[in-house]
Amino acid sequence: MRRRAAILLLIVLMAALPASAAAGYTVSPAGNYVPDGPPQDLTPIEWWQVPPQVLIIGMLIGTSPELLVVANVLVLLNVWLFFGYRRIAKRAALEHETRTAIYDHIRAHPGIRLGTLAEDLGINRGTLRYHLGKLQEFGMIATAAVGGQTGYFENRQKYSALEEKVLIHLKNPNTREILFTLLESPGASRPELAERLGITASSISWHLRRLKGDGVVLREKERGDVRYTLSGEAAAFVGERTGGGAATSGDCRGTGSEGAGAGIEG
Repeated sequence: MRRRAAILLLIVLMAALPASAAAGYTVSPAGNYVPDGPPQDLTPIEWWQVPPQVLIIGMLIGTSPELLVVANVLVLLNVWLFFGYRRIAKRAALEHETRTAIYDHIRAHPGIRLGTLAEDLGINRGTLRYHLGKLQEFGMIATAAVGGQTGYFENRQKYSALEEKVLIHLKNPNTREILFTLLESPGASRPELAERLGITASSISWHLRRLKGDGVVLREKERGDVRYTLSGEAAAFVGERTGGGAATSGDCRGTGSEGAGAGIEG
């Protein structure tokens, strides 16, 4: 029915174009405006320097002005059909029980990793990757990567790029404890962090390098000692997610495989 209506509209527009083209137009004087000086010389350009859309419009106008209007109508119809398809596809995506469960879990745990998602929902990774691909194809979820680790988010642009990285880092127990410690004690050194967290200095260094590279942590040298603090945006966001110091279960869970050693997901 919609296709018939679109075709009928196109036929009516094409029938009305010759009449409107023949109607003509009137040019009125612009007023008493007099230019201050002679027009500037124009710089000639070659045809290949002209934007493609300008060339196409010029060809359409040169051939027949009516074709330009028809092309615009077709473009508008194509955009309308595209968004109609997206709405239908999104509705169909959530009719699948497993896919709906995956989507809802990602919404509840932004930045969740593949391994944790598979473990929480009891879905094997092959099936999970298939449904995640479909959700991405429908534009319902988005991803962000940190040090080779991918986190999944609802595609609503709720978080900035740095906030997405912080959420992924919070899934790693060691990195999470570093962020909490720096939030409570800004300016801590690497030995102080290692002693407080009970992990090796080399592991602390590895995590700090990643955090610094993502713009989450700032490195400052003070009287020969290297001190670390959270960046302004990161400190505000970590404070929100921890409720002023206490970790929230939805954003700070992580499996042993994700937090062991260098934090590489199993």
